[in-house]
Amino acid sequence: MDIAFILAQVFAILGWLFLLFSYYREDIQKLLFIQIIAAIFDTASYALLGADAGLLICGFELVKAILYYKTDKDNLIFLVSLPVYAVVAWFSCQEEGLIALLPIIGSVIDGFALTRNKTFATVGGIISSILWVIYDIVILAYSAAATDSIMIISNIFVLILGYSHILRINKLHIVRCRYISRRIYGNIVSLDRDTFSEEYLWSFDQHKDIFNTNSNIILLIKDKKKTIGYVNYIVISEEKYNRIKRAQTFYHSLNSADIAQFGKRRKNYVLIESIAIKKAYKSSKMEDFIIKRLKTEFRNKSKQGYHIHGIISAGVSDLEKNVLKNIGFNHLKDYHDKEELYELDEKAIKAFTK
Repeated sequence: MDIAFILAQVFAILGWLFLLFSYYREDIQKLLFIQIIAAIFDTASYALLGADAGLLICGFELVKAILYYKTDKDNLIFLVSLPVYAVVAWFSCQEEGLIALLPIIGSVIDGFALTRNKTFATVGGIISSILWVIYDIVILAYSAAATDSIMIISNIFVLILGYSHILRINKLHIVRCRYISRRIYGNIVSLDRDTFSEEYLWSFDQHKDIFNTNSNIILLIKDKKKTIGYVNYIVISEEKYNRIKRAQTFYHSLNSADIAQFGKRRKNYVLIESIAIKKAYKSSKMEDFIIKRLKTEFRNKSKQGYHIHGIISAGVSDLEKNVLKNIGFNHLKDYHDKEELYELDEKAIKAFTK
């Protein structure tokens, strides 16, 4: 058996393993860096097989991955890449015939899907992988065909499980936390670790000290008896509210002096401290579910005679940022580590809760 053929199969497997490993990286920059390595192995595999379309597309995908890594212009990069795909298609068809169109169409579909939501990206990945499997079989890239088949099966399961959680959104319920027990604290820490880095985690004593002021509201999101998320908002002093707005660094903790009580004869200021959801339940429908509950919470406070003058929140996760943006929060500033500060002023609060 030809050594180039064997190396091509080995490189295809290595490329797939690096791609698979990248999906477990939380940091998007680390994910893209690992995918660049995966693309290098894929490019080498098709080069050894003499597959022109596969070689050109993988090489082009490598360039795109580097651009994604260096910039934040996904949509622009995809649009600019379309004429290049046309050139690659013309050249490849001259060498390999119409079969060369399969990986090209697959790459275009995959690139377009990745600029959309997670479900769209998953469906696009399935279609793209099917086209690549057919191409790989024809050009004898058996390892690539096998690994792409695994990706198809994996994405189908992701799609099915994702839809099952989305459909169950209507069956979720929210429970107001009345007491911070060790078990509830354990659930909160587990959710935080699923969403945030260690620097954002509070100790049990920190949670309990703040909770004992009876000024913060922890809303546990449950799927039957299982806690799958929580929302935590806290009434803070006007002084702390303004300090957070002025500060150039992100706050990581609060103390009892920062906490206030809801009052009917004064302005109230609220900090939405955390929104954390299990990864399997994250979706646009979950975001809508949280927004609806927050709207009910603040509307009820208004009806009870508590005037909320301002709401502030620091978005750390993508879900938090999406919720805040969709509510209508105004973006105030960016911090050093992709944290963003948002505010909902008095006028916007009235519009949100009407």
